[in-house]
This record gives sequence, C-alpha cells and structure tokens, in this order.
Amino acid sequence: TQIGPSLVWWPGDRQSMANTRAKTKAKPNAKPKAKIVPLNIGGGKLPLAPYSCEVQRSKRKTLALYIKPEKVIVKVPYQASRSEVEEFVQSNEDWIHNRLHEESQRQQEMLRIESGGKIFYRARELTIVFKEGRKRRILVNGDQFIIQGHKLTPAKAQEQVEDFLIDKASQYILPRARGLAHHLGVEHKITEIKLRKTKSKWGHCTSAGVLQYNWLIMLAPYSIIDYMITHEVCHLIHMDHSKRFWQLVDSICPQSEQYIRWLKEHEHRFWF
Repeated sequence: TQIGPSLVWWPGDRQSMANTRAKTKAKPNAKPKAKIVPLNIGGGKLPLAPYSCEVQRSKRKTLALYIKPEKVIVKVPYQASRSEVEEFVQSNEDWIHNRLHEESQRQQEMLRIESGGKIFYRARELTIVFKEGRKRRILVNGDQFIIQGHKLTPAKAQEQVEDFLIDKASQYILPRARGLAHHLGVEHKITEIKLRKTKSKWGHCTSAGVLQYNWLIMLAPYSIIDYMITHEVCHLIHMDHSKRFWQLVDSICPQSEQYIRWLKEHEHRFWF
C-alpha cells in the first residue's frame, strides 16, 4: 500500500504554457531541481506552525502537491512560472492546512515502544507495560500490552516486539498463504515466502513466485491479515490489478474494499 499525490492540477492554458516555454528552455536530461521556499500562510482554518514548501522541477505536465510532516512538496514542470506555482499553492491553502493537520495527528499516533506508550494491537489501543522478569515474553492482559524481560530498555523492548511479530507471522501467514495457494491450484508457483519489514509496502508478489509480507501486519486484526494474504496469493494468477484480479480477491475475501480503507486509515499506527 503506497500513497501518491492527492491533488493534481493542469497549469495554465495552451497560450500561457507556450509563453512560459519560450522563456524557460526545458532541459530533458537534467535532474529535477529543488528549491526550498519558506511559507507562512495565515488564511487557513486550522492553527499551524510555519512550514516549508519545496519546489521540484522535472519533465512533467502537471503540478502536484505531496504532504510530509511540516513540509509541502510541489512537483512542477520545467516550464511552470513562479507565479503559476505560487497561485497553485495559494489556491489549495485550506487543503494544505487540513492535510498538514492530519499528518501532525498521524505523527503523534505513530507507535513508540516505550513504557506507558500506546500500541494499536488487533484494533484496540493498549498501554505498553514493561515488566521485570528473567523470561522474555509478551502478554496481552485487558488493556495492557505487557513486555516482560530483564532490565528492559526501549531498544530491548523493541527488539522483543519485533521477534514476537516475526514469530506470529511465521505461524500464521506462511501456512495460510500456502493453504490458499493449494486451494487455488497454484501452490507449485510459489518459490519462496519472505517476511520482511519494508518502508512502504505490506505485501509483494514477483513473477518468479516470491511472496513477501511485511510482518508488521501482525499488529492488525486477523481479517486484515487474511486480506493481505489473499491479495498477494491472487497475484500468482493475475500479475496485475485488473477486474479479473479483484473479482478473484472478492471471491475469497468478500468486501475487500472495507479492509483496504481500514488499513489506509490506521496503517501509520503500526510503523516503528
């Protein structure tokens, strides 16, 4: 699951683009140029600290906004004038403020393995508790996510949580992925199943038959995990996201759209 630009705009009309192109000669082989422009737009509805706007020029035809913590990235064509870029940013001021506010909230909700911290486990917010003990183990008791170990530090606790999730993924994802592939008659296509923590993807399937799952998904409810297993196994039959692919996914995991929406809404709470 990856998030791309949320707003795209076609700059100017043909004449204005022609005039701009005449003033700025495109450099087709040059790397995109980035310019940092400090902004403090005060007209938004939400109170926010000043943020930076990074303008990146490249061989593209549209202007697009990407939101990152305390920063806005504007990707523009080589030919776009400064006034067009400024107008584009100003015209989307409220949207930018809303998205920055959402991003700020997401940053606050991101998982930090520390005593007293919050972990979103199986769709429940639990309090992380460090417990002294010679035996390393993790327990869920009521609204507590208990990490037991000797002289625990946040670093040691994080390593313990990683081992816990990898073990859970090995026990749950691997047999279910092979079982589903066998049910669909494509188990012979699987060459390897990998468990790997990646920066942006929850799953992956290669044409060589390698299935890869991000073990952080074990923090999610089992219905979400089953959807991810189904998604990648179905790629063994359809290596695309065609209508036939989604029909196959939905025949195994009905109403998959609700699982996709849930994951997009909550996935930021699983990364650490």
